[in-house]
Amino acid sequence: MRFIRRLLVVLVVIVIAVILGLGYLGVVPGVSRLLGSDKPRELGVTYTDTDLKSILSKNRVQRVVLESAPDIKSSFVLKGSQAVDNVFTDKEITARLGQESDWLFNPFTDVQVKIGENGIVEASGIVHVDRLRAYAEATGVPQEEINAIAQGMDKYKIPRGSFPAYVKGTLSIKDDELDINLSELNIGKIPVPEALYSQAKSAFEGFVHERLTSGGYGSLDIKSLSFSNGKMSFSGSIPKVITTAKTILGNQ
Repeated sequence: MRFIRRLLVVLVVIVIAVILGLGYLGVVPGVSRLLGSDKPRELGVTYTDTDLKSILSKNRVQRVVLESAPDIKSSFVLKGSQAVDNVFTDKEITARLGQESDWLFNPFTDVQVKIGENGIVEASGIVHVDRLRAYAEATGVPQEEINAIAQGMDKYKIPRGSFPAYVKGTLSIKDDELDINLSELNIGKIPVPEALYSQAKSAFEGFVHERLTSGGYGSLDIKSLSFSNGKMSFSGSIPKVITTAKTILGNQ
């Protein structure tokens, strides 16, 4: 589902910001090589057309794909709201995330999501750094936060290409309370030390809570969310219509 991709991208951006603030990447030689466009970690989650049709019937979201939009914000538009209370498999989630190539600012591709019996969630994919700023602008991230991250990436010469990312941990929402615990995070070929992403935990949880549980991201509002035995249980509200564009006028 789209919000999982947003969750992963926000996490990667915040961790990058924390690392930049400590000067970590500024003193590591060969950053371009370390963040090279290798293939994402293989999690063994494969899907069929049946999985894709199943999740589309469950979430009932209408997709509208435009050939072009007049500007960045018009390239991603959410409309309406509908209540959803359902269970989704990791194959269904992976299938849905695999259909996101119809938006030119989609920053997270080749995604796999694996849900363990004990509720541990793993996710891997390719992060497209050159799309993150437009993605943030299109989805309503405050301009001062966008500028701060962009300035840090310029200062430490973070490549504007793409790199694989992997995250492992637990996530749940219950009674409007968010709980996130990471056990592993890799950005490119770099295993991020726990001490670094632990410092981002409070800011990350606050950001995610505002965006996912209080209507901070359009009509998305999650009341409860849990993972176990290869499945995600979701209860809340999601948009009725999602409109995306393949290009921006003048930039085809």
